[in-house]
Amino acid sequence: MASKKGVALVKTKTVNEGKNGPSLFLTLTFRGEGKDDPPVDLQARLWENVAHVEGGIRTGELVMAEGQLINYNNETQLKLSRIDPLKATREEIESFIPRSKVESGKGMERIREYMDSLSDPHLRDFGQAIVSDPEVKELFPRAPAAKRNHHALVGGLLEHTLECLAMGDAIAPILSLNRDLLLLGLFLHDIGKCWEISSTAGFSYTDEGRLVGHMALGVEKCTQVAKRCPEFPERLLRLLHHFILAHHGELEYGSPVLPATPEAMAVHMIDNLSGQVFAMRQVVAGADGWGYEKNRGAFIYKGGSDPAKVDRTPLGEGARRVFDP
Repeated sequence: MASKKGVALVKTKTVNEGKNGPSLFLTLTFRGEGKDDPPVDLQARLWENVAHVEGGIRTGELVMAEGQLINYNNETQLKLSRIDPLKATREEIESFIPRSKVESGKGMERIREYMDSLSDPHLRDFGQAIVSDPEVKELFPRAPAAKRNHHALVGGLLEHTLECLAMGDAIAPILSLNRDLLLLGLFLHDIGKCWEISSTAGFSYTDEGRLVGHMALGVEKCTQVAKRCPEFPERLLRLLHHFILAHHGELEYGSPVLPATPEAMAVHMIDNLSGQVFAMRQVVAGADGWGYEKNRGAFIYKGGSDPAKVDRTPLGEGARRVFDP
């Protein structure tokens, strides 16, 4: 059983009451092993002396954590033997917060270029207005796309949206989709994350986010901006609302309505593709090249994407012959 000791950021904290006393459940963010490696989240558990410790452990602050790495439900967890709060500067704390590699200024300019390229004058005016909205200009470049699982980074929403827009721009002519509506839907689908999730350490939910969620917040912003666009058609606004409300694709996944247009279905599928591929790439593999993605409950093979690392043993010479009679 391997041990681990190091400085970490407290991303989430939960105290559970049980018959044997309280237990402390944490998500800790450690720096990556290499200089250029991204931070790594570990689920950490403390079962003893919780009442004496948990008061000093706060979300968004640094701790010195020590314990044993264990495997629980196919997930690597840290069974804590000791955890102590640390005093740290804002700069030291921010060094543990994962960040997108997309440069925010260039990323927002690329979104503006997409909006400028829309052919319908009403939709183009709306796109230009919302990308220039003061709140959007301030919050969109820094917002995470999620608290965990996919693009949970400062600037993650921008990175995720740019991926979606590039895919939408490519497939619109292939599937004969309305490019204007599709690109606007992809830009808008998660825009409510600007107000739902804080970009500070821990990516905590805001009061607005907990009370109404990112879909309602996105619909609200769209309506505000549409009212500033002269003679903006109400039917177009409803179509833009629909992209936001339907982008989770299923009622059980939080959408109040199902995708009702080909473009809305495309927004859902492209959003899902971007998120799922990102989540798979975040999985940490063991020595055998496999890792476990908790969100989908699936084992991920990390050795299959790089042709240079694929075993090149010729057919018929391996341990199991594919074409044996």
